[in-house]
Amino acid sequence: MQAFKPLREVPKNSYSDKDVLVIFGEVFARGYVNGLIDEAKKAGMKVIYSTVGRRDENEQLRPLTAEELATKDQPLINIPLECGFDLTKSSKGQSPADQLKGLKLSEWDKAEMDFGQVEESRRKGREDFRKRVAQYMVELEKMIPAGANVLFAHTMAGGVPRAKIVLPAMNRVFKGHGERYASSKQFWEGTLGKFSEMSFMDVTANSLADLVDLSSALREKTKKSGGAVSYVAFGYHGTEILIDGEYQWQSYAPYLQGFAKIELENIARRSLEKGVPVSVYNAPEILTNSSSIFLGVEVALYPLLGALMKEAPDHPVTKQLVKDCEALLKPEHSLEEILKITNDYFTSDIILKNWTKYEQWPQHNGPEQMALMRTTSEKIIDMHKDEKHLLTAKLSEIVFNACGKAMISEGKNPREAVWWVGHDLVSKLTLV
Repeated sequence: MQAFKPLREVPKNSYSDKDVLVIFGEVFARGYVNGLIDEAKKAGMKVIYSTVGRRDENEQLRPLTAEELATKDQPLINIPLECGFDLTKSSKGQSPADQLKGLKLSEWDKAEMDFGQVEESRRKGREDFRKRVAQYMVELEKMIPAGANVLFAHTMAGGVPRAKIVLPAMNRVFKGHGERYASSKQFWEGTLGKFSEMSFMDVTANSLADLVDLSSALREKTKKSGGAVSYVAFGYHGTEILIDGEYQWQSYAPYLQGFAKIELENIARRSLEKGVPVSVYNAPEILTNSSSIFLGVEVALYPLLGALMKEAPDHPVTKQLVKDCEALLKPEHSLEEILKITNDYFTSDIILKNWTKYEQWPQHNGPEQMALMRTTSEKIIDMHKDEKHLLTAKLSEIVFNACGKAMISEGKNPREAVWWVGHDLVSKLTLV
């Protein structure tokens, strides 16, 4: 079991305008990495961007076009860093995704794959990824000023296989309830689950190991010029939120990517033991385009309001946030009502006794848990004036901004390989 180590305080920012933040992955809509980028810019750091590339009409990976580059922040190294093997052809001419073509949603639990071919595609996919990362490092070295400290931000995550059957099947697992309920345990132990686990592991976890390995020459060069290279990565392993007036650990379930997130933590631990400063930050839940696949993931976000009100109810930031959030609710509803609903949810027998087990994380779902999570989520969303303007947008921004502050402050000389960022630290870093 992984030792639970919440980050309570952060040192003062140690980066300056002579230093560089490298985004290893692509920045899309507002999400976790944006908070880190904002903090780096405040410190005057140069930010170097990357891309995962795009697929052409023949599913071949390509760099961004001039038109696509024009929409991106610069400087950007235009070498595709897409990771994974789901579209990589084996020697038989089939990719893992090809093997699942034609499978109907009603047959998801009957899927069959030739895992000999899958393993071959996996080897080829990782070799190709490492080759592109090596090319990327050659270009990156040219952009690093002598004496600069370099902070790599590993943003690779997910890895849902791009076979038409997989995402609809996952939707049943992550969003199904009642007659549409699907067991995450059944999915995970089946063919699609085995394939997904391999994909999650390579994209979410092994890409960090490859980054650390293939940037060793850059580390040595930077060290000789008087700088240092560090690495931060975004993890998830549950987090502390305010429950019954106290900060207590909880987690979303079912979070099948969690097995890869544990390996991400292990990679950071092994690296730090070898003297390479790598640290993973297990962040609180936010609601983004990518996290919206998880039904009710936002329920754990609302208690952040209670945390801010607990830490500093009269702080101008708290007062303004309360005012802004209240304006999003229908007149007959209040923030206190939302906090009561979420507290009742997290202290219910179903969630507290069965789905708040740190030592058993990541946990699979259950029909009663999914039904309660669905009901709670819908009840709160219905309290808003407009479903397109939810409290979660404002609260998510607070979380990723605080995570950015924590990572930019702690990342250069991490005291631990793995940290948990809870709502207490988010509040402290917000109310400064």
